[in-house]
Amino acid sequence: MSETVATDEAARKQGLREELTARRKAMTPDLIDGRGLKVQSRFLASPYYQKARTVALYAPIRGEVPTRDILIAALQDEKIVCYPLSHVHGRILSFRAIKSEAELEPGRLGVREPSNSSDLIPVDQIDLFVVPGLGFTRDGKRLGRGGGYYDATLRAASARSRRVGLAFSDQIVQMMPTNGDDVDMDLVVTEIESYRGLFRDWDFLDT
Repeated sequence: MSETVATDEAARKQGLREELTARRKAMTPDLIDGRGLKVQSRFLASPYYQKARTVALYAPIRGEVPTRDILIAALQDEKIVCYPLSHVHGRILSFRAIKSEAELEPGRLGVREPSNSSDLIPVDQIDLFVVPGLGFTRDGKRLGRGGGYYDATLRAASARSRRVGLAFSDQIVQMMPTNGDDVDMDLVVTEIESYRGLFRDWDFLDT
């Protein structure tokens, strides 16, 4: 990729980030909670969730889709549930498992994360990654906040792992600038419908 093309792509990504951030800021807490319940319910009905044994969740910030209902259901279903830590070695996220919501506490960036007493879960042992994002396309492309940590982590994960993006319908866009570092989702779930991305086989635990 030439320097000019890369610069143009970066500028288009930044413009889209600003637009999608503004959309998210326009959502009220009640709207986020109400729509969030529908997103989580739709996700919990997906075969990706039902087949997974180890699920990586995120603690929502700044208008991201809530995940509390997923956490409660996954613990009741006796799945291993883990969250990323704010301390990153290189570009790959580290994850720790929790057994109750009370084990999440504010980290150094203000995002809730597991305490140091929780068990570390190697990235290659995670079956299903639940991924936040500023925007998604219907075919599974994702726009994050620009750090590239999730993309690097998902590339380092096991080939049998799957990834599902959670979003509000306002975050779905027609087109998105991408490059070779970007990682697509298997499924994008909104409060209105779910969109097939890569949509790889959900019997991933047997592969």
